[in-house]
Amino acid sequence: MYKLIISILFLIGMYFTATAQQYPSDVLPALTSWKLTLPVDANGKDNSHIKKLEDRLRKPMEIIGRDLIDYQYKPYFYAQNAEVYFRAHAAGVTTKNSKNPRSELRQLVGGGNNYWSVQDPQRMTVHLRVTHLPTYKQKVVISQIHGPVNEPLKVSYSPKYKGVVIEWNESHKDLAHPVPYQLGEHLIIDVKVNKGKITCTITNTDQDKTYSKTWRSEDSTGYFKVGCYTQANKYLSQYKKGFRDEPNDSYGEVAVSKIELETTYPPKN
Repeated sequence: MYKLIISILFLIGMYFTATAQQYPSDVLPALTSWKLTLPVDANGKDNSHIKKLEDRLRKPMEIIGRDLIDYQYKPYFYAQNAEVYFRAHAAGVTTKNSKNPRSELRQLVGGGNNYWSVQDPQRMTVHLRVTHLPTYKQKVVISQIHGPVNEPLKVSYSPKYKGVVIEWNESHKDLAHPVPYQLGEHLIIDVKVNKGKITCTITNTDQDKTYSKTWRSEDSTGYFKVGCYTQANKYLSQYKKGFRDEPNDSYGEVAVSKIELETTYPPKN
């Protein structure tokens, strides 16, 4: 009888463990150091019923710092099986200066919307998987350094590029050295900044493939971003010749399991 009771209690414990609510902040405890941008507005609306590019909604919902503790917004931001899923669909709300939607974290440097110096040591290491691509324009940006003028770094995946590639200083793509990749495989992206230079190392742990590149940043300051910045939207034919509009529900998705962040940000006098 004693063994039977123990077995029942064990099964009950396993049940509640398996069914317990898991939030993104349980997987990524340092979310308080980030701001989340979602592809919907503060009322949960998107651009599904908007016909023209110039009429689209451009004020996405943002959740900042400690408000991300025990927070989720399915299907655009939630946790499952020790991963945090970021999804951005083609009909999503965009930021003011972009035509494409995102479900993405922005680093809060010094606790706010600040920039660190590329002359000081900065580092971000991210473990993630790309789990879904848009229907027609199959490209997602999964990690960035954003500067006040350019984008010193973008890490993107597209089958067209035959893998994961490094884009740097806004207009350069290292298409000669893609890291081979298939949807669902595990990536580690390690970014180091110091003395004006950026080194990005990408490893596909499932294929045991690694590539590293170093360059000088054209921006003097920046901050890190990570998540899913879908490079497609429902208005493509209105401003890009030869491109098809994405269906409203076409989406990109990235699952993040770990973020490590080291920042140098001297306090202002």
